[in-house]
Amino acid sequence: MSSDVTVREVMTREFVGVNEGDRVVETVELLLDEGAECAIVLRGRDPVGMLSERDALSLVTSDTDPATATVADVMSDGVIQIPSDEPLTAAAGTMGREGVRWLLAVEDEDPVGVVTAHDVVVASTMVPDADTGTGPRSSTSDPAAEYDTQGICEACGALANDLVNANGQLVCTNCREA
Repeated sequence: MSSDVTVREVMTREFVGVNEGDRVVETVELLLDEGAECAIVLRGRDPVGMLSERDALSLVTSDTDPATATVADVMSDGVIQIPSDEPLTAAAGTMGREGVRWLLAVEDEDPVGVVTAHDVVVASTMVPDADTGTGPRSSTSDPAAEYDTQGICEACGALANDLVNANGQLVCTNCREA
């Protein structure tokens, strides 16, 4: 992954924002309509949490009635933020350290987008069409040398530092051994 690529270049600028009093069912419908993985929970303009697919699924095993559950009932508190001008490699490192699949991109403390693990993978696996002279050149003709070894395992979805190409998929150590 090129260290020149910034969060701003790959983030999704139109993100789903909800408030704590919104119903989970309506929020999930909105996520599905928008094709989004998560919703940023806002109190005014301040991000206070996130609602992910996993948070919504937690209703299945809880005593809370899904029809009346609010975002506040199931959201994850806190939002891990990253400045939009940070390198994408920093976002990948933060995701790995924090064990999350998305970060809120901010400019001057204002939310401006969401960067997901999927965004990191897509950006890290893209091979430039032509040498523009902006990045390091590979001294080998091996196409695998064009890729960084950090990213999301295509078999299990985990963020890993040691991906290898196995049968056309980038997989982590655990999936490689299975």
